[in-house]
Amino acid sequence: MKKIIPGLVLTVLIALCAKITSSYIHAIGAVSVAIILGIIVGNTLKVGDKFNKGIAFSEKNLLTYAIMLMGFKLELGELSEMGTTVFLIVLPTMLVTITAGIIYGRLFGFSKSFSLLMGAGNAVCGSSAIAAVAPATDANEEEIGVSIGIVNLLGTIGIFFIPLFASLINLSEVQSSYLTGGVLQAIGQVVAAGYSISEKVGDTATLIKMLRVIMIGPIVMLVTLLNKTSSSGTGKKKYIPNYIIGFFICSIIASIFPNEQIVLPYLRTLAKLLLMVAMAGVGMKISFKSLINHGPKALLFGVLTTTTQIIFIMMLILLFLN
Repeated sequence: MKKIIPGLVLTVLIALCAKITSSYIHAIGAVSVAIILGIIVGNTLKVGDKFNKGIAFSEKNLLTYAIMLMGFKLELGELSEMGTTVFLIVLPTMLVTITAGIIYGRLFGFSKSFSLLMGAGNAVCGSSAIAAVAPATDANEEEIGVSIGIVNLLGTIGIFFIPLFASLINLSEVQSSYLTGGVLQAIGQVVAAGYSISEKVGDTATLIKMLRVIMIGPIVMLVTLLNKTSSSGTGKKKYIPNYIIGFFICSIIASIFPNEQIVLPYLRTLAKLLLMVAMAGVGMKISFKSLINHGPKALLFGVLTTTTQIIFIMMLILLFLN
């Protein structure tokens, strides 16, 4: 236990700095800031070996706990507030985006795990989705960091591009809501872009975005099936990771007690804090050199995936909401 304290304390401090910094940079979010600060610290300070075990504990153990607790942020009853149209538009777009990630990743020569991370990050909810999917793949710290960086960069650009694009092609408020909530990754990005169009678009886009967040569990199971991850020590395939089972249990509890305001708010906050600490640990394992070497090619990969996502959802929007 003593061996993990130095590295754990360091990642916690980075997470706290990220929380403070994110209050001034709403579009990026604390989770993304945590990994950015982790990269900066890991590349500018000579961190000794005594920190390694604590950093590893943060990026692996704390990450699984964070994913389970993220279930408390989702109430399954919210699905009843949506009509069938949202499912016909959002769910196929998510599947096409993941498929596009796999195809483009292979064309560019990236690993299957990195391709799945990029596809899932664009399809679901950016950093959180990548963090949740990563344990179900063979992705290393570098692949996790690069995918998070690129997905969030494109999402930040989307805050300004999506409203402009919606205006140029004269989308209605409902159509703009589906485009904004169905494409942008982080909640902060959806809120910023949606409310810049109108209050109605902001409200509806946020609800649509929540459907994508709710799908994080099924998406992780799908990625696990696609990646064919074997459980260690046995010859059997482990298709449903324990942390995803925990995620759904937490979601069910939050749905049963939707008005519980004593314990659940603290558990939701704890989930985000643990995720920030885990991402700080991931960031510290990433080198600037690796980002520079893989950045341009991976950025083009991300742009193509996002472009495919936008084109496909626009086809469905014009089909069902015209």
